Amino acid sequence: MPRNNDPTTDPMTPELSGESSENEARSSADVPTYDTYPAEPPRDIDWEGRKDQWRTYETRNPRLNETAEKIGSTVGEMVNRAQEARRKFGSRRDDIRQSSAGKVEEFKQRAQEQWSNATEAAQHRLDDWKQTAQESADEARRAIVQKTREARIRTRAYVNENPHHVLLGIAGAAFAVGLTARIMRSRHD
Repeated sequence: MPRNNDPTTDPMTPELSGESSENEARSSADVPTYDTYPAEPPRDIDWEGRKDQWRTYETRNPRLNETAEKIGSTVGEMVNRAQEARRKFGSRRDDIRQSSAGKVEEFKQRAQEQWSNATEAAQHRLDDWKQTAQESADEARRAIVQKTREARIRTRAYVNENPHHVLLGIAGAAFAVGLTARIMRSRHD
């Protein structure tokens, strides 16, 4: 059977197609064909009759209508509660995120302050130790210089008072060094 590709005609409505044959099918790239479906679409549905039939159900069974209203109200209420819970959860999540970010920043700031305070305290202690060590070293140096001066003064005084003893001590030390050198040389020869 030949297919008619005229887009101004519709094979489903015989008044537009101009032909009386309902078995004729047409095809086009713009207009899809549904001739491969296993069944024809229902054409003889009386929608007005069905509406009337549905209306009669309402008048026949008010308990069914009441139950349907209760179910609809309950479902609507549940949906509203779920949406409200989702909004609350979202706002709490955002609050927690902001709170967490604020707490992290606060913790970071406190840690940085404590670190700088500890560093500053350590620097002060180190400076105090340096100063104490410097003062101790200066005092030790002054004490050594003082003791050395006192020893030199006492030594000069002793030499001035007892020159013979000093000369005898020097001669004795020279004799001992010479004797030791002679003994050492004789052993190696």
